[in-house]
Amino acid sequence: MRRTTIPRIAVLVLGLLAAALASTPVAADPRAALESYFNDVDTLEGDFEQVVRDEDGRILEESRGTMAIQRPDRFDWLYEEPFEQRIVADGERLWIHDKDLYQVTVRPLQETLGTGPAVLLSGQLAGLEEQFRIEVDEDWIVLTPRDESWEVEGVRLRIADGVPAEILVRDGLGQENQLILRNVRTNETLNAERFRFEPDDDMDVIEQGTDTP
Repeated sequence: MRRTTIPRIAVLVLGLLAAALASTPVAADPRAALESYFNDVDTLEGDFEQVVRDEDGRILEESRGTMAIQRPDRFDWLYEEPFEQRIVADGERLWIHDKDLYQVTVRPLQETLGTGPAVLLSGQLAGLEEQFRIEVDEDWIVLTPRDESWEVEGVRLRIADGVPAEILVRDGLGQENQLILRNVRTNETLNAERFRFEPDDDMDVIEQGTDTP
């Protein structure tokens, strides 16, 4: 498996989750459910299954784990299978920890997410609409990037019974990332320690970004 694809996709999906998922069963209309998220949801927690397919539908990667999001700029994304990897945003920096490699990469959060996802993480519907054209296709919310330089061609979100159920992200190479969420819980109190990362003394810490000495 290619260990570089999962972090890139995960950060993008986390940005979308943090800003575009409705999780309170207040409306059957997907657009209304999307809007309710910005008004009502502060935290999101649950399990995930992730599958990456190539343009011919062949499976390239499969993974599963747990995730937690606290708007506007904190998340904890833990891959448990097929290998353990943790991605943590603490509000200022993004940490990507490969446990079996004894390695962690750290970089500025805003620089990592880029202009588009940073706006998404701000939790403003107006910002989402600035970055994407938002349409509804039956049960799906369809997001099309306004900026052609983005790595993704489009995103589809499906909400079932008021909670996020499935996300499809297609990149510019024709690959499709499918994310299925289970046991989703909202607005629960999350321990602040969950969004902090302290590297062990034996870890190889790789600093990246503009604040690197």
